[in-house]
Amino acid sequence: MNSDNHTKSENPIGQALAKFDQSVQTIAADLERFAPLHAYIFQDTAEWRDLLTYKLVPHLEGEGCLIAAVAGGTNTGKSTIFNILSGSEISPMVNTAAATCHPVIAANRFRADQCLGSKLVPEFDPKPLDAAENLTDSNIDFSTLYITEVETLPDHLIIMDTPDVDSIDKRNWEVADHIRAAGDVLIAVVTGEKYKDDRIVQFFREAAATGRTLIPVMNKANPAEDFAVARKQLEEFKSDVGTDGPLFAIAHDFDIASDLDRNIEGLEDTPDLRTYLESMDVPAIKQHVFANTVTHFANSTDGFLDTLSTAKAELDETVLEYEARIDAAAESYAPAPGKEVGGLFHEFVQSKRGNIRRTIGSASAAITRGATALSRTIAKSIQKRSTLDTDEQETQDTIDEFHRNAIKQITQDTLRDCIESTRELPDHLSTLATEHFDAVDTDALLDAIIRDTLSGENISDEFREHAEVMLNAWWQDHKGKRLALEALDTVLAIMPAAIAGVAGIFTQGFGAGELALASTAAGATFGAKVMEYQFGDALFDFLSPWRKEQQEKLAAALKTHLLEPALEDLRAATEALNDERIENLRQYHNQCATAPEATA
Repeated sequence: MNSDNHTKSENPIGQALAKFDQSVQTIAADLERFAPLHAYIFQDTAEWRDLLTYKLVPHLEGEGCLIAAVAGGTNTGKSTIFNILSGSEISPMVNTAAATCHPVIAANRFRADQCLGSKLVPEFDPKPLDAAENLTDSNIDFSTLYITEVETLPDHLIIMDTPDVDSIDKRNWEVADHIRAAGDVLIAVVTGEKYKDDRIVQFFREAAATGRTLIPVMNKANPAEDFAVARKQLEEFKSDVGTDGPLFAIAHDFDIASDLDRNIEGLEDTPDLRTYLESMDVPAIKQHVFANTVTHFANSTDGFLDTLSTAKAELDETVLEYEARIDAAAESYAPAPGKEVGGLFHEFVQSKRGNIRRTIGSASAAITRGATALSRTIAKSIQKRSTLDTDEQETQDTIDEFHRNAIKQITQDTLRDCIESTRELPDHLSTLATEHFDAVDTDALLDAIIRDTLSGENISDEFREHAEVMLNAWWQDHKGKRLALEALDTVLAIMPAAIAGVAGIFTQGFGAGELALASTAAGATFGAKVMEYQFGDALFDFLSPWRKEQQEKLAAALKTHLLEPALEDLRAATEALNDERIENLRQYHNQCATAPEATA
């Protein structure tokens, strides 16, 4: 089969593992620039991540292939079997004990490249086979695995030759576990002298216990009576190692020099060994072979998923905590109303005039000049009642300065609070915000927040609507006080001299001398005092939405200029650990955790 036309089989477990692996790699890449958080989440995960990426996914995703490892004792002819299955002389075939020192893989180009990339046999250090004598060189590191290309092998089959599992060379015994781990199918090569050997039996028994498929092959067998002796010996071997399956044999008259194209015949109505290997159900065998490994992987990743959820919760809580601090800081802001807010009272009362008073009022130069003063003084009355301020001479400039100082103090306190709270966080979180807070340009920050909070319309359309509704309700519910305001407005609109005539009726203690100044700044003060007296505690309810709007503007400015730059890394980390990713990982994990029970 051409290496460019490799096939892919459906394998639900493998697909779940591949998606789990891809998701983990995506999270790791997204968190890589946040070193402490990355280290916190991925601590103690190297073992199962390597297992997942380099072992389970390549073998189980659906693009895996069967690795048939030829194994056996000393001088049993493993290399001969390997060469026959590969169709070419790769491993040296000599009558010398422990000739092969290093495992070698035969595969087509596609699979050979995968092996060289450690994607199929991560247990070894893969190298291309440049010289056959390297296989028998005991001075080369024992972890070396040689790879050679054999284009006649299909994509779904790799043949592997191995050192002797019973060699007196301890190096070979050290790679025995790696051989068992690498091979899905172990071709157990035995002879009449070796099939009962304790070391050999133990090796294959352990392989069978891990889910590997064993295929016994009797080499150098007596072909008499249809391999009767070999059949009996192979049955004993199968019983000793605890396996079942077809048997194969090669007659003792096999000629190494001339018979490499000879088939290894089956003894139980099965095709030759190469054909049998190519016909095996790769996904089913892989699933069975890796059942225990998948279970181990699933158990190993339980804690990782818990760590992900914990880290995500910590990130969410940290962001919410910072936002709550900003909201609390903004709520401490007590803005002082200016002339625009006070002017709403003046405008409202004027809107209630009759036609005659409205005409007179429009023509009154005194009222035109006094409107601004009256609005400003009414605002001061509102401010005094809401802040318990006793100063009677506030100007708009003073109010503006009050705003700037209040915002400046709140901003400085909030910055200091954020810095202190950040340093109390765990290391894997604190570093995500500390750098920004420590590097803040305080002067630029203050200018930006003051500008954003105080810019724009001081009175929103929403507050105007609220004022209209509330003042109209008050107007309907307080007839007596309403008449006082109407009368006051009429007097102010007609002429200052007329004030004296109504002073004793409507002002409850203000004298004619005071009223005579009504069209002047002092008159504006008088009018404001009357309005303040008549509206009373309704001023607090009237002002509440406006205060809320100003606090929200400050909160928005604090979040934009102080908080959001500091939260940039926290939000990026939170997105890397978003709920959908974690939930998908749990679903893939559950598929892996339950599937082996059904397939083992």
